[in-house]
Amino acid sequence: SDQSTRRYVRLAGPFDGYDVGPPITPVLVYNLNLGGGFVNFPGEQPTEVSFVFKIMLPNEGGITVHAETVYRNDLGVAVRFVDVDAETSARLLRTVEALTTK
Repeated sequence: SDQSTRRYVRLAGPFDGYDVGPPITPVLVYNLNLGGGFVNFPGEQPTEVSFVFKIMLPNEGGITVHAETVYRNDLGVAVRFVDVDAETSARLLRTVEALTTK
């Protein structure tokens, strides 16, 4: 595993979510971590560089994150979260800790 060289612990997922659009588009989020994740779109990927996503976290409910594209491939878009508020960060951290200590 390359986990030891990563900045953040990653959760494989998938986690349900959606791009708030418009249009509102359901997505699956993989490799979720405190800094970002990989977003799989069901159809054509949007071309925007910035997105707003809602991600459903187990035991924490939905969080809304602003994200910027890091790279794209045929499967989806790797994103970096930007301007994450303290409450959202705390909820994401609790999720990572809960799912990595099982």
